[in-house]
Amino acid sequence: MKEILLRAPATVANVGPGFDIFALALKEPYDTFRIQLTDSNSIDIEIKGAKMDIPTTPTDNTGSLALLHLLEKLDIKSGIHIIIEKRMPIGSGLGSSGASASACVYGINKLLNLGLNANEIIDIARKGEVVSGGSPHADNVAGSLLGGFIYIKNYNPMEVEKIKIPSIPLVLNVIKKKERTTRGFIKGELSLSEVRDQSSGCSMVIHSLVQGDIEGFGRATTIDHISEPVRSNEIVGYWEIKKTILDAGAYGFNISGGGSTVFAICNKENQNEIASLLEKEFKKRGQTPHIITTETSNIGIGEI
Repeated sequence: MKEILLRAPATVANVGPGFDIFALALKEPYDTFRIQLTDSNSIDIEIKGAKMDIPTTPTDNTGSLALLHLLEKLDIKSGIHIIIEKRMPIGSGLGSSGASASACVYGINKLLNLGLNANEIIDIARKGEVVSGGSPHADNVAGSLLGGFIYIKNYNPMEVEKIKIPSIPLVLNVIKKKERTTRGFIKGELSLSEVRDQSSGCSMVIHSLVQGDIEGFGRATTIDHISEPVRSNEIVGYWEIKKTILDAGAYGFNISGGGSTVFAICNKENQNEIASLLEKEFKKRGQTPHIITTETSNIGIGEI
């Protein structure tokens, strides 16, 4: 039996203004994957460590659905057994499903020596996201695969670029979203002033990272007229909490990916202070916080 053991990081997608085109890889949390070739002619999934049900039917799991697309595209007949050990939160906007899709395609590409490049892996893996996010978006799968900061230059054909970045401290409060996806509630049009702000924010994000300006990067992540207005509705006291955290010295604050986890960009010196304040703010509103202090990582999916 041929097998591979992989580690795939969580991601913060959108990163403020970059709806469906920006993502950051995190040092922690992460999931591990044991992917095995078998003689079964089927895809079988085993989940460990999850505190909630995750689909294991091949067409309902992001990892196996991505593999179905891969096998069909390349006309491959192979049995595959996948053991996923969940260490990252599920259904909270930290790219758990994207990590699964990328890791599975990456693993089979290695085991079968398919020779797929990163853009090809991302383009196939993103099709698995349909069952979790309702759309074949590529930001999470690309961020988990490549690590660092990624931006998507083109969806057709798929073109993704990675920027190696300094270690950037983050504080997360993990919040499970109430609905599978809120993508359908996002408005389809922006005013000219909103387009200007959103475009400016995207430019600021990339410029700040290239310059190594973490404070400027944080400020740029606070801008979002697309996702934040909708996904903030699921978070009690969101705008007041955001103001409090920014006033306390955080550089940036927004919602991760499809929500409802929030993230704060800060410096190492005030990371613990921001974490304590964020916990306090959610407790004040009758919530049970799940605080994670972490940092960005330039390491994407790889063997362990």
